[in-house]
Amino acid sequence: MPDQSFPKAVRLRRRREIRRVFAEGIFRPLGLVSVKSAPTEHESSRFLISIKRKVGTAPERNRIKRLLRETIRRERHRLTHPHDICFMVTQRPERPVTLDYVHRLIRRYFQELAENRA
Repeated sequence: MPDQSFPKAVRLRRRREIRRVFAEGIFRPLGLVSVKSAPTEHESSRFLISIKRKVGTAPERNRIKRLLRETIRRERHRLTHPHDICFMVTQRPERPVTLDYVHRLIRRYFQELAENRA
């Protein structure tokens, strides 16, 4: 079983690297979540989660972040080539967000990334 933790090594943290992803990356809307990604030279993929304040109250935003982190933790083994990936939520969801919904979005996106690089 692959390592399923979410350590600092897989987080995109430096401002310079985040700017590079936004400048050079490819944008893809996935419904509630939008994604900006760019290939990287690092040995593993790195992730950033950004949620606007207008999405909801702090507990609502934190719940969405938790769901995204959990899904990334479970599904990142599907990525065959390393990418820097920024997940963004900018709109308030119309209905409560479930783990199953987020899981389907991210799994489909990771499969597309793996297929495009194959």
